[in-house]
Amino acid sequence: MWVVGMMGSGKTEAGRVAAKSLGVEFFDTDDVVAERMGCSIAQFWGERGEAAFREIEKVATASLAVRAGVKATGGGVVLDADNRNILTASPKVVWLRAEPETLAARIEGQQDRPLLTSAGGSRVGLLKEMLDHRSSLYAEVASHQVNTERLDTAGVALALEEIWRS
Repeated sequence: MWVVGMMGSGKTEAGRVAAKSLGVEFFDTDDVVAERMGCSIAQFWGERGEAAFREIEKVATASLAVRAGVKATGGGVVLDADNRNILTASPKVVWLRAEPETLAARIEGQQDRPLLTSAGGSRVGLLKEMLDHRSSLYAEVASHQVNTERLDTAGVALALEEIWRS
């Protein structure tokens, strides 16, 4: 099962909790990318840029396609058509949804978000622009959607577990 959505939607935290409860492995494309790069995503992004990051993200996504378990993606994974093809080949892709204001509040104080730290403007405004651009792509790949607005990590994890078992 793949878990997609914007930064701050709960993919990693809830995915990890759900995987543990289900007794399956948990994977995060960002972790795979960081391991391949040998440094943090923020550092790599700053030195090499978004295009280089997206190429490594594509390799990471393909490498996880053959793995069983709960797989969280980076928020921008859906920007690449090859990644979308990988995702839609899976029977279960869950889009964790939240409003830009909620996403901004959840990532408040985090400085390891290259798309937000490299651009000017308010975080809410930037997240709204990204969400406006990506929503149709998330909808394209998702077989399920979970609105995380009023859910804590445990609630999102429970929803993921229910989808896994369905």
